[in-house]
Amino acid sequence: MLLLSRVLLYLFLPSIFAKVTYFNLENTYGPYCNPRNKFTPDAGIVRYAGTPWIGRCVLNIESCCLPEFPNGTLIPNVSISTRFYMHLLVPPLCLTENVTVIAGTEETIHINCNTPNGSEYYFDTERLTILYHRSEKLPLSKFSMIVTPLKLKTRMYTACGFDCFSETHCIERSLVCDRYRNCPNGIDEANCEYSHHHEPLSFRGKSILFVILMIIISVAVSIIFGCYFCCKVNKNNNRLSFITRDRKSIAGADFEEIRAVHSPLIPSTTLEKV
Repeated sequence: MLLLSRVLLYLFLPSIFAKVTYFNLENTYGPYCNPRNKFTPDAGIVRYAGTPWIGRCVLNIESCCLPEFPNGTLIPNVSISTRFYMHLLVPPLCLTENVTVIAGTEETIHINCNTPNGSEYYFDTERLTILYHRSEKLPLSKFSMIVTPLKLKTRMYTACGFDCFSETHCIERSLVCDRYRNCPNGIDEANCEYSHHHEPLSFRGKSILFVILMIIISVAVSIIFGCYFCCKVNKNNNRLSFITRDRKSIAGADFEEIRAVHSPLIPSTTLEKV
């Protein structure tokens, strides 16, 4: 039970309490490649999930808590309150991958294998679309980048969590000391004491682990019920055997009594002597 609880905690808690959203680009298994879905993270790690697949992924990211109409559209003539900050960790592979980022203002950039590590981009927009295309299943890629919606201090609709020691923008408090640079100047990761941290599994990894866990639970339950019924059958058999032995012993005793009744009490030789 202790092992089971630990597995469940490892499986589900990281996704509940994660400081950043891990956007695992999985065309077949993941939910992040559906162009109809929109996500509003405090910050996101956009990365190739590690599963061999071919296709196109469309990831839509939005700022949080913007003034909107009931139908979900933004109220017009509202000043842009967000500056998206992108920091490239590992570029995509040559020939097999390409990445295009489109801002709500129609500003577009292309990221390829020639883009150096650590490249930074800024977009003054409330919405960002990331197009990821993969043409070959192999080799596997380590492409990843950090996307952080910076709040512009002069045009905020929600409270500022952590001041990036900047006059223009801030970030959410949950992003401080999370091992990823969300402030452009890196002040959110300065003077941090990191504990052991494991990134959460991808959606496919969680699904596989969940299936394995269910199989283990099913086998354990089957063994328990099998032992229960076997013990019950053995107990009933022992009980029947005990009853049968009792009946045989009773029948034997009755037979001895009958023989005693029908046999003479005094031998004939004794009577002759008398």
